[in-house]
Amino acid sequence: MKSFTACILLVLPFALIPSAWFVFTTLAKHLGRETGYLLGFLFYWAIWCLFIPWMILGNRDFLALFVDKTPLLSRPNRLAAVLWVFITLVTILMYGRDFLRAPLALVLLAAPLATLNGLCEETLWRGLYVQTFPNNFWLAVLYPAIGFALWHLVPLQVFPEGSPSGFVLSTFFLGLAYGFIACKTGSAKWTAISHSLNGILALSGMLASSVLRLLGK
Repeated sequence: MKSFTACILLVLPFALIPSAWFVFTTLAKHLGRETGYLLGFLFYWAIWCLFIPWMILGNRDFLALFVDKTPLLSRPNRLAAVLWVFITLVTILMYGRDFLRAPLALVLLAAPLATLNGLCEETLWRGLYVQTFPNNFWLAVLYPAIGFALWHLVPLQVFPEGSPSGFVLSTFFLGLAYGFIACKTGSAKWTAISHSLNGILALSGMLASSVLRLLGK
C-alpha cells in the first residue's frame, strides 16, 4: 500500500499541472479571465489539494497533517523556527507598505482567499509528501518543491505578471524552506500559517483583485 501511495505521489505533478492548465485556460477563454481564474483555483483546491490527499490518507491521517510531531519552538527545531521568522520578516518588508495602502475591500477579500489557498496548498505540497516520505529529503522536500514551483506557471497563463522564470524560481526556494520546516515539525501547520500570512500581505495575488473586478461589474 505504501509503495502504491509513493507511486501516486511521484506521478501526481505530471497529472496535476496539465489538468490544471487545461481547466484554467479553457475556463478563462469561455468565461472571461477573472471567472476562469477563480474557477481554476477552485478546481485546484477542491480536487488536487483536498480530495486527493483525503482519498490517499483517510480522515484520521488527513487531519493529522496539521498536528506537530515536534513543536516548532523546541530546541531541535531552532533552525526551522529561525527560518520561519525570516520568511515572515522578508514578506513584511516586501509587501507591508502596499498592504497598508490597499483599499479595505481588497484586504477583506484577500484575507479569506489567502488563508484558503495557504491551507490547501500546504496540505498537498508539504503535508502529504512529508507524511508519506518522512525520512527522505529528496521526496519529502525537493520533489514537491519542484512540483509546487512548476504549478505556478498555470495561473500565470491567465494573468501573466513579471518574469515567469523568476517567479517560479522564487517559489521553488520558498517550497524548499517550507519543506524543511514541515519535515522538522512533522506537520504542515506552521507552513500553512506562513503561507496564508504571506498571501494576505501580498493581497492574495490576482485572486482578490479578480473577485473585486467581478463584483465591480
